[in-house]
Amino acid sequence: MEQIHQDGKAGFVGGCFVSIIKSVAIDNVIETIVYAAIGTVVSFIISMLLRYLASLFKKR
Repeated sequence: MEQIHQDGKAGFVGGCFVSIIKSVAIDNVIETIVYAAIGTVVSFIISMLLRYLASLFKKR
């Protein structure tokens, strides 16, 4: 009985996953990946800049 219950959960999750994938346009996925990459680069640059500025203030 437990096996049937687990198979039902797997079917439900799989069906939800497939319906979500089908409803998302590939253009939106590519746009999200590009925005995430840009955000990562900007975040890295700002953190390096703040670290540099903090080291300047610590030397004073």
